[in-house]
Amino acid sequence: MSEAQATDSARVDVGGIAFAMRYRDDIAGDEGLCIEVRADVEGHDTELLRFDCFRVAPHYHYGPEADDERLMLDLTAAGDSLDWTLNVFERGRLRSMIERAGYESVASGLDEAEVAEAMPQVVSAARGIVEARQS
Repeated sequence: MSEAQATDSARVDVGGIAFAMRYRDDIAGDEGLCIEVRADVEGHDTELLRFDCFRVAPHYHYGPEADDERLMLDLTAAGDSLDWTLNVFERGRLRSMIERAGYESVASGLDEAEVAEAMPQVVSAARGIVEARQS
């Protein structure tokens, strides 16, 4: 497991995937934390899933580098988009989401126990980036 942190970004590699996090404020009228779930696919660092925890129009993507299926989050039902996203990770939904994105080989090799063990580190890094930007 490794982590590289800067004020606006962090990366946690664990269990066959990586959580690459960065704060985005380059979207007209919106901003927030972007969390990419990445893995090596046939020798290429590939974005499998992306969670755009934006203030105005939060959404997530299945296979951003492939079919790029984008689903909007209903803030009325989901509440805070970062909380919703971290909850998805903590509930162990990544394997099925990675499969849906079309990366079955990555999903089958996912070490869910390692990912679960690293969740406090992922949560801390994500919240730290957001807090640094809001202060």
